[in-house]
Amino acid sequence: MIQRYTVLLTFLLPMAVFAQPVNDQCTSVTPEALNIGSTLTFSGTRAGATTTNDGVAGNVLVTTAGVASVWHAFTTATCSDVTVLYCNTPLPATTQWNFLTTCPGDVLVSFSYANFGGLCTNGQFGIQWVNLPAGTYYLPVYGIATSGVYEITASAVACTPGPANDDCANATLIPVSTTCVPVNGTVEHGTMSMQNNACNGATGDTNDDVWFTFTATGTEHTITLDGNGDLDAVIELYDGNCGNTTPIACADATLEAGIETITNSELTAGNTYHIRVFHWYTALALDPTFTICVTGDVGTAVNEQKIKPIQILPNPAADQLTINHGGNGTVRILDLTGRTVWNDRSAVRTTIDVSTWPRGSYLVQVEVAGGTVTERIILH
Repeated sequence: MIQRYTVLLTFLLPMAVFAQPVNDQCTSVTPEALNIGSTLTFSGTRAGATTTNDGVAGNVLVTTAGVASVWHAFTTATCSDVTVLYCNTPLPATTQWNFLTTCPGDVLVSFSYANFGGLCTNGQFGIQWVNLPAGTYYLPVYGIATSGVYEITASAVACTPGPANDDCANATLIPVSTTCVPVNGTVEHGTMSMQNNACNGATGDTNDDVWFTFTATGTEHTITLDGNGDLDAVIELYDGNCGNTTPIACADATLEAGIETITNSELTAGNTYHIRVFHWYTALALDPTFTICVTGDVGTAVNEQKIKPIQILPNPAADQLTINHGGNGTVRILDLTGRTVWNDRSAVRTTIDVSTWPRGSYLVQVEVAGGTVTERIILH
């Protein structure tokens, strides 16, 4: 079982006695409108802050020893990507809360990105929430005995639309092949479609899940995902239609930039299955990209005997592509996202003008009475 740990290091110092700031309690602040394209500036002091009404019983805002908060709040009218920066708060950079919440603090809205020195070039703290729903949010400002003045900016831009396969109903088709033919994918700007399930003894955050689908051509298939950068991918295999799916397998055996694999030998040929992919952590991946493929038999032994080999010339190609196959059938060409870019019924031979197509890899599928043959082509 993979074990992931989060460690919070703090220094506990005695609290000095100061007059309480006017925004010591969340109930004393009035939420300000944070509109798309606008910026709010919050400033004040943390000296004299108390934990009064900071959170409900047991909340981290009242259980963290030696820490008290002051408050600001904002209201968004539409889905927004919100950035909060402490760049103008005097250095050195110190611990900060990395969430938004209610008043008093109860439900925590975890961050999408948070770092020191990434969003603020001077080394101060910056934090972002991507695809934050419209609503009112309270921002606690972390304070210890030695904390003083601060200045914070909060800005909002319109939410960035998620990938085309953000929802199960728009899942990207992965053609089944005898060898791995990778389809490009990303969880960037993905949104949660349903709650998470435990996998390999741990439960990740599905706040950026995306979907793929394939039609089984046999009883056994292998799903292989190859992650990039800091992506800690989890893959889940589902049976059934969207809205009524049943989880049947999952994989979470590696960490960042790992390869996850599901092999299932109890599938039903002809049935459609769905795959969900997400980044394990709540914080979004800086490199959210990956490739994924589905391998297995593309037909029964009888079908394989009926289908004659196909010939694609030239391959790689530049201007024209000629496909020869063994009989009347449908020729379909897909890009690596699973999108059909060309299809036609052909008698034995097809010539296609590809001179204006984007360069890269494509999949050619020829469907005839005996089954389906899939081959990879490259345009250069």
